Amino acid sequence: MSAPQEDGIIRFGDMITLKHVATNRVLNSTGGQQYEGGSNQQKVFTTEGSSGEESQWIVLPPPVTEEEPGYEVGFEDKFRLVHVATRAHLHSHNIESPVTGQQEVSCFGNDEQSDENDIWQVLQYDEDDEQYDNFWRVNQPVIIKHVETGNLLHSHDIVLTEGQNEVTAYGGKDENDQWAACSE
Repeated sequence: MSAPQEDGIIRFGDMITLKHVATNRVLNSTGGQQYEGGSNQQKVFTTEGSSGEESQWIVLPPPVTEEEPGYEVGFEDKFRLVHVATRAHLHSHNIESPVTGQQEVSCFGNDEQSDENDIWQVLQYDEDDEQYDNFWRVNQPVIIKHVETGNLLHSHDIVLTEGQNEVTAYGGKDENDQWAACSE
């Protein structure tokens, strides 16, 4: 597990931080914080600034694939995100989120346990923008789509709890669906 290389291309096995473009907050989770209701799984949220391992994620291929660590992640590729601190997977399912009632995003499983609700797909935010080529790169605004439900990883200024903004999967497409990988 390492940071993206100098060319900025995200590869399977890279460790990244995901920044929500609209709020400039980072995707985060903390062991021991579960949703009170819904899935009762590990809570996912955004916070200001980086919190070390709590805001770091490892990009992995889906469980059944020919992709290997070191392969570049291209647009429309499927992947999983493993939370460095807890080893749980970024996960979503058809359960309402606690504040907005959108689709809950949680962390689930461990190094040995993963399922179809852990699989995401990276897409260009604006297909007509010339900054994109074939690969997911550091600092590019992208959309992260939950494969099983088709909803997009989403956040907003809506507070989940003190210092934490809600993260959901949402069926629309707007500026709150933009994320950028950082190598912090």
